[in-house]
Amino acid sequence: MGSRVNYSGLVVAGIGFVLTRFTVTLALYDDPVQFYMAGVIPLALGLGLAAFGVALTVADVDASVARTTALWCVVGTATMFVFAALTVLGSMAGDPMDLTAALSESYLSNFLIGGAIGGTLTGLYATRTRRQRRDLERNANRLVVLNRLLRHEVLNSITAIKGYASLESSEDARAAAVIDDRTEAIERTIDEVKHLTRHAGRRDRVAVPIDLAECLEASVDAVRARHPDADLSVPDLSRDLAVRADGQVSKVFRHLLENAIVHAGDPSPSIGVAASTTAVRVRISDAGPGLPADQQALLETGDVGDFDSPKAGFGLNLVRLFVEEFDGDIETDVSESGTAITVVLPRASQDSDDLGHVRRAFGDVRPAIPHLVVSVGTALVAGLFYGAVSEALGGSIAGIGVFYGTADPVVGWLTHEFHSVVFGFAFVGFVSVASDWWETDTWTFVGVGLAWSLLLWAGAAGVVAPVWLRLLGVPAAIPNLSVALLVSHLVWGLSLGVLTAAGYRYAVPLLARRL
Repeated sequence: MGSRVNYSGLVVAGIGFVLTRFTVTLALYDDPVQFYMAGVIPLALGLGLAAFGVALTVADVDASVARTTALWCVVGTATMFVFAALTVLGSMAGDPMDLTAALSESYLSNFLIGGAIGGTLTGLYATRTRRQRRDLERNANRLVVLNRLLRHEVLNSITAIKGYASLESSEDARAAAVIDDRTEAIERTIDEVKHLTRHAGRRDRVAVPIDLAECLEASVDAVRARHPDADLSVPDLSRDLAVRADGQVSKVFRHLLENAIVHAGDPSPSIGVAASTTAVRVRISDAGPGLPADQQALLETGDVGDFDSPKAGFGLNLVRLFVEEFDGDIETDVSESGTAITVVLPRASQDSDDLGHVRRAFGDVRPAIPHLVVSVGTALVAGLFYGAVSEALGGSIAGIGVFYGTADPVVGWLTHEFHSVVFGFAFVGFVSVASDWWETDTWTFVGVGLAWSLLLWAGAAGVVAPVWLRLLGVPAAIPNLSVALLVSHLVWGLSLGVLTAAGYRYAVPLLARRL
């Protein structure tokens, strides 16, 4: 269902971080107003861009969103650099050129940060526009399917009912059966049309845990009733295997099974189920002549095209529309041995009494947007705890600003909180990976938080920081594994774990309804 990491987000993070290396260093004004306006504010924006890039790296968003955003971030930065260079060249006309010195001024760094942020916002707007266009295409396809359902299923059924209703049962023994069958067809079509129109254009569709075993059994029973000669069996499934969907998911399996029996000439299509921590794959295969190319494209992409065959029915149209509503996917495999259609649905946990809901909200084992919002808040608070303990033990948060060119307290606390947020994003990514192996509860968050803080103490604070200081010309011992740093990091990891677990339990459900 996707990679654990959107590597394109690292491009955005890298650009934001590199550009901030010059913001404060080149803007050490004596005037406080100039210092904050030309140094601290651009620094905050650049660090915010870097943190956003890290969030984009671990977030549960489509990889194309990260790629498009990163591309526009690069374009924005490069465009602003070209404009700044042309401006400098134009202002130096007739004078001896020292382009290197001119481009080392602080305003260039600030302009580039502005260009990077502008490009990033443009990329987000482009992805939003693309998503809206895709939603419009889906709604257009939905209208096409509705039109075809009404035209072929309802109108044809009404015509048949009118014809047979004029006959006496003695004239045609099939009259009553045909009328009943056509009436049921109209009722099914009306129910499907009602569902499709109710959810048209909505992004807040309600998805609930649906027991897969019961759903497949109900689908098989419905198909057996219509095709008593069919040899169908449901795999032995665990009763706690659930998917995020609604009642229409049974119709998805029913339509696919009927398609395999009727159109593939196979009275016993096979059903296979595979499950991971994030997705459930239901595979229905038959040994028929193979799914036509237009129907294959319909299932995989949702493109209804010119596929309008009353003989084939419109079940596959409905299958694609329903699966899209569940945020699932459909895969087809057509070969000489037959056709296999795989429905991929997001897995859900039916346990809502603990933090089990965290698993299903991770999507592709990556944090969703509400989780990242909570992570920002908890990381900022955990950073305050770290700073308070560090200051109490004789440390100085202002000293962190040295890594960025000045030991100013404002810069020190700003960059310290930036580090806390970035490492907090990595922390929620680790928690999502941990959910692959054991149940996610408060102790899982605490354990991962403490382990991550120990690793940061030994690696980032113990080795990377002193090496960085030496590169800046500041003497530092390597490694620097002080007890004060250890205690500060453990307090950070403990508070981050406890606060994030509480935020996931209480704040995420509220945010999920609003974001």
